[in-house]
Amino acid sequence: MSPIARSIATAAAVLLIAISVLLLPAAAEYPMFHLNPERTGNVSGDAPITGNLIWDSSLGSGYIGGGASVVAGRVYVSNWPGSGTENLGLHCLNESDGSIVWSNVLGGYGGVSTPAIECGRVFAGATYFSGDLYCINASDGTMIWNRTIEPNPGYHGVASSPLIHNSMVYVVSSSDGRLHAFDFDGTEQWNYSASGSSDNYMSAATDGSKLFFGGGNAMNCVDIATQTEEWTFGVGDKVTTTPAACDEVVYFATGKNEKKLYAVDIATGTLVWSRSLYGSLSSPAISGGRIYIGDKEKKINCINASDGSEIWNQTLGGPCLSSPVVAGGMVYTAENYGPGTVYGFDAETGDLIWTYDTGNFNMAQPAVSDGILFIGSDSGYLYAFRDPPPQEGDLNHDSEVTAADAVVALQMAVGAVPVIDEADVSGDGVVTSLDALMMLQVAAGSINA
Repeated sequence: MSPIARSIATAAAVLLIAISVLLLPAAAEYPMFHLNPERTGNVSGDAPITGNLIWDSSLGSGYIGGGASVVAGRVYVSNWPGSGTENLGLHCLNESDGSIVWSNVLGGYGGVSTPAIECGRVFAGATYFSGDLYCINASDGTMIWNRTIEPNPGYHGVASSPLIHNSMVYVVSSSDGRLHAFDFDGTEQWNYSASGSSDNYMSAATDGSKLFFGGGNAMNCVDIATQTEEWTFGVGDKVTTTPAACDEVVYFATGKNEKKLYAVDIATGTLVWSRSLYGSLSSPAISGGRIYIGDKEKKINCINASDGSEIWNQTLGGPCLSSPVVAGGMVYTAENYGPGTVYGFDAETGDLIWTYDTGNFNMAQPAVSDGILFIGSDSGYLYAFRDPPPQEGDLNHDSEVTAADAVVALQMAVGAVPVIDEADVSGDGVVTSLDALMMLQVAAGSINA
């Protein structure tokens, strides 16, 4: 190669590397139930395609019934009374190894709502005859404030998962079907009451200007600016799921007296379509024009969001109460039955890719952040799954080193594509034709990677 060509190749390599660094995604976070205020459960970035468990952490003798939230390398999750009452509360864990950073008892009996995190504050509901919403310091677990919102808490307490949008916290008290709006200092700015009670676990969603929540055998739409009703869409039973808002449509399911999945136009409150589905606690996730939702008939379903037609379904070992999450071309959920199996399916085809049995019932929702899947179980453990690091020399990530990888290494050597760490087979800190030669030797069986 001439000096000029070598100079051009070097400049191109530097430029490609700089571009690749600039295009790297920011550290992924999962700050609330189903990721975002729209509650779509659609996560960008990597996700595990193997059931490789990197850690499991016991939180005590309670059940983990809600989802985890992940912010700045910390995982926040609650547990509530189960086989015992040891170590109940809201827990903060280290994302990398599952060690517990702090715990807060949330009034003594923990919680089942998925926490929401913003501006160094964690918002979560308390359970077991406590009707309080708590605000906790995310750094050290100390309580900042708590407010009683549930007039008849019962066993579930405040099971609704808080929604954060534009520096406001929205949460539903189920016994009176009331949507509460708090500022971060704990002052209730306003509330809106539906015409009847709501499901214990149902939470609110927003499209940015309107709030949606089930109550009084209806889906209610409230304008955020005016705090007044936009429309009410009546159904034949309680709304059992947290709604999901996407592309001007809100999706939700109803329970045993009606068994339907609905799509309702956000602007007008009119029906777009409905179809048969025995709604459970499993809330819809929306990705790529598809709805992913579990049901009480032991299935996870993939539905066309535009017309409600079925694309695929898979039968699980028990009712699906866990709300699916979509990430990295996969969809994850769990069954609420004996082994408490966690499932990873191909989101496109529905093919089962991997499973993991927790050994107990599971209604908790999965969460994905930084390429790690987190999910709790009635076993009392929080589980974390992440794919093992790629094999050295396996540059196209097909689980083997072949001549195709050597070609990629040569492209890296001349700066045609960005360099990655696993291409440096020789270990000299750079990628050259020597690395490509060594890959060919590995492919031929002459040496080991």
